[in-house]
Amino acid sequence: MRRFLRDMARRGTWAQETATQALKAAIASVLAWIVAAHLLALPMPYLAAWAALVVVRPTVHWSVLTGLRQLVAVGLGVVVAVLAVVVTPGKELALAVGVSVAFLIGYWPRLNDQGLYVPFTALFMIAVDSVEEPFVVVRLLETALGAGIGMAVNLLIEPPARVRAVGTRIRQDGAATAEFLRQIAAWLREESERGDGDTWAGRAKRLDSHAAETRSALDHANDSLRLNPHTTSAQTDALDRFHAGFELNQRVLRATRALTDVLDGPARGAIPDDLALDAEFCGDCATVIEETVDVYEGRLTRILTRHDSDPGDSSSADEALTALERRTHAAGDDGVMVEMQATVLVALRRLLSEAQS
Repeated sequence: MRRFLRDMARRGTWAQETATQALKAAIASVLAWIVAAHLLALPMPYLAAWAALVVVRPTVHWSVLTGLRQLVAVGLGVVVAVLAVVVTPGKELALAVGVSVAFLIGYWPRLNDQGLYVPFTALFMIAVDSVEEPFVVVRLLETALGAGIGMAVNLLIEPPARVRAVGTRIRQDGAATAEFLRQIAAWLREESERGDGDTWAGRAKRLDSHAAETRSALDHANDSLRLNPHTTSAQTDALDRFHAGFELNQRVLRATRALTDVLDGPARGAIPDDLALDAEFCGDCATVIEETVDVYEGRLTRILTRHDSDPGDSSSADEALTALERRTHAAGDDGVMVEMQATVLVALRRLLSEAQS
């Protein structure tokens, strides 16, 4: 709780966004109640307040979608309720038929989380005998009023743009992958231990799970700019750069996973356990990895700082890879060893290519 209260004062934090959304939800509900109860004197003003509350979402685009979905869901519920009362002889049977049909309609994927309002509306209208024309119109009006006020409040009061935090995540993901590759290089030089009960392939897979979270955050950031009147060209440009940085991270991470599969993953299983790469070859591999990491970090920095047109200098990495290729070609007549070295070489060549692209 203390951390939440402290972060509320910091712009762009989850705590501040949450507090802002809570305040906006309260404002939307109160405004909807005032308009419905005091200005229009509608019979059930709490339904307008409820609709306004539900429509206040983390992004403007999501808010608009929610409002439209709720209107459609309520409209479908009204139609089902009217038809159920018309075609069945009693309230109990109308409830059974109406709620069953409305419940199934509520699973329509287009309605998303608003599908629940189809059976809710049908149940409510049949139960209180409000399927006559005036009540139907009023029910739709209350929903439209609340949804409209909720969307307006979300649109006009501090609509969130979740862009800056995504850039931080992408930098952190890139730094984690770079550090992981450096650890592999140190292990190949026998300067560090891998860790008991752990594999490079397993650790690379965990990095992949973090990337999935970043993908979700990037999608949320993209959604936060849609229909947002406060969106600036700087935010759009930043999001484009973040997309490019994320794709670079993904390509390098996939190449890293391919390398770890060769070192101690599934691809290593086909090679005899007593066969190991010689120290000189491992040292050259480590050099290639270290030079590739430098290329990767420079490339990511240029993308995220608007210097994408600068190709950077990767000559040292190219030279290190060429030296490794020469050593592989001169490996001798041991077919299994040559095949293993060639497999590692292919993985490293892919890693460098992805870092340069």
